[in-house]
Amino acid sequence: MDSREDIIFALDIGTRTVVGTVLKSEADELNLIASEVVEHKNRSMLDGQIHNVIDVANQVKEIKNRLEEKCDLKLNKVGIAAAGRALKTVKGHHEIEFKNKKEISPEDVKMLEFAAVQDAQKKLAAGKDKEKASGYHFVGYTLLSSKLDGIEVGSLISQRGKKIEIDLIATFLPRIVVDSLLTVIRQADLEVDHLTLEPIAAANIIVPQQMYNFNLALVDIGAGTSDIAITRDGAIIGYDMVPVAGDEITEAICENYMVDYHTAEMIKRKLNSAEEVEMKDILDQKVKISTQSIIKNIEATINNLAKLIAEAILRLNGRAPQAVICIGGGSLTPLLREKVSQYLELPVNRVGVKDGEEIQGVRGKIKDISGTQSITPFGIAMSCKKNQTRANFIDIELNDNLIHLFTLTPPKVSDALLAAELDIKALKASPGLAMSVEVNGNLKMIPGTMGTSAKVFINGEEAGIDSEIKNGDKVDIELGEKGKNGSGLIKDVVPELPTRKIFINGDAIELDVIYYLNGEKVNSSQELSDGDKISYTIPQTVEDVISDVIGFPIEKLRFNKINYSLNGQDREYKYQNYKIKVNGKEVSLDKEVDEGDKISFVENNFFNLKIKDILGDLSEESMINIVFNEKAIAVPAKDYKLLKNNKPAKLDDIIQQGDEIEYQSGGIRLNQVLEHINYKIPRSLGGKLIIEKNNQKAQLIEALTDGDRVKVYIENNK
Repeated sequence: MDSREDIIFALDIGTRTVVGTVLKSEADELNLIASEVVEHKNRSMLDGQIHNVIDVANQVKEIKNRLEEKCDLKLNKVGIAAAGRALKTVKGHHEIEFKNKKEISPEDVKMLEFAAVQDAQKKLAAGKDKEKASGYHFVGYTLLSSKLDGIEVGSLISQRGKKIEIDLIATFLPRIVVDSLLTVIRQADLEVDHLTLEPIAAANIIVPQQMYNFNLALVDIGAGTSDIAITRDGAIIGYDMVPVAGDEITEAICENYMVDYHTAEMIKRKLNSAEEVEMKDILDQKVKISTQSIIKNIEATINNLAKLIAEAILRLNGRAPQAVICIGGGSLTPLLREKVSQYLELPVNRVGVKDGEEIQGVRGKIKDISGTQSITPFGIAMSCKKNQTRANFIDIELNDNLIHLFTLTPPKVSDALLAAELDIKALKASPGLAMSVEVNGNLKMIPGTMGTSAKVFINGEEAGIDSEIKNGDKVDIELGEKGKNGSGLIKDVVPELPTRKIFINGDAIELDVIYYLNGEKVNSSQELSDGDKISYTIPQTVEDVISDVIGFPIEKLRFNKINYSLNGQDREYKYQNYKIKVNGKEVSLDKEVDEGDKISFVENNFFNLKIKDILGDLSEESMINIVFNEKAIAVPAKDYKLLKNNKPAKLDDIIQQGDEIEYQSGGIRLNQVLEHINYKIPRSLGGKLIIEKNNQKAQLIEALTDGDRVKVYIENNK
């Protein structure tokens, strides 16, 4: 037997069956030559994952041998697909902000996209299952949006801006899935020529590229899983999987009618074509049951499957799609279309089942399976023909470490970096962090130094991260150095200011700038840290010189105080306890200082506060103003009371801290007024002596107060 270049061998290794097809590649189509379908004898595959490599390899080898015999050909290479259930899709985001506006280069965009993929890798590793990103192959990404300075744009390249950012969906495939598939193929004496993903293979057949602009959900309902792919905006934007499918329907029939698994499979396949089904249960009893009755009994399971599929579509797409396309054997389940449409709130005619009887670009029909089950194997074959998503398995050395690479596109240096989980951002020149400080309330930045870019070498020749690599290549990455963070001293961020020379109490003083760092006095050579607050001042007044230069407490310089009480009320007396002179003249503290000024300040040790200083008008010299015989006169008060700490005191007594002073002013009587003004009352009266106070009769000993009107006269008797 000979092998032929125009022959394509495609395998669809499913949960329930293995489908093998041999097709001849012609100009615009594929022509089916032969096909074989083998059911797994044991449950060697569960939910699309190989659990018994030897059993599956034997099934593949059996199909290979049958097809070789049918076609009289030697089959050496095969196209396969990884199950969609194994795919992981993770959203990645990254943004880069430049120091100034610049034209965005292709290199900038590549770095941005690769960094966003690594963001997705980190999220994958931090997921709820804590999977290691190294346990997954990165198989591609779909760009969701690009933004320039916060505004969404179609392409960033050649735009001008300061900040660029992207969102993308990265797709990952567990290494164990690829490894088990490769082992099966190798044990069947075959070589993998193409490897694609089942949802992509199906989409190649039933959703042409021009339909990717529609928001569609493609659902492949197999035996163990329901795989979902979403198209939107010209691309497949993501994948998901529901771990329930046709097997759940089969098991529901088993439980309801006590039949074995193979009998339940036979019953399930007749639900759409027969009115009643004859079966034998595990007790060897033969019964006939209407298919409508069976459907009613398993409706709850069908409803649950539809609900899970709809929820996954909504979760992945964010909303109901425009339409749902179902394929795979499980899509033929009765009532499933109607229930999916209900959960998605779509018209039932927007949920369709592709039968696969007529597939554009493929001639022929696979025996023993339904048309819809033919879509994935034909899709794998079409992917082989178009050389799409060609699998690349290569070994390279990255910085002397062996890296096994699997890619669906021509492998590049960036793929090796992602596989090695080397931070792609470390390849780009990275400036040190700027330091920000505050100087007299104004923000000041001290930039870091610019780092150096990394260098990439392939087999000793300098290359780039987008350079293609091949099996056996030696890749070396020389990481650049990161720039140093901003640093500096106080004198680096403040202006140069003049100094002056003065004299204080005879000593020469240089008036230099005074610096404070976070409230502490420092010199101009103090090293700075990020976030420091710096203030500086130049002494201008006498107060500045004494407080800031000499460090003398200004409050002590300004005032002293004595606390005492007067008639029970607390009082405070302040006085300046230092005499301040500039060039021999007494001045206030706000006097400005000039070059060569001579300043002196000495303590005032001779100040005494006396009682008379606090009484003012309230002393024994207080006068009482009255009107005597229509003439205004002022007479001194008599009999005042003055106590200090409850003891008699004098007006010249000195007040000490805490003294209690009590003072009561005196009054005066009419006879004392007459005595003060030397008024003599006649000894012999020619009439009656009349004394009036405020037009009322009064006595000589009448007490007078300020403002009283007094009259003294003789009234003649007639």
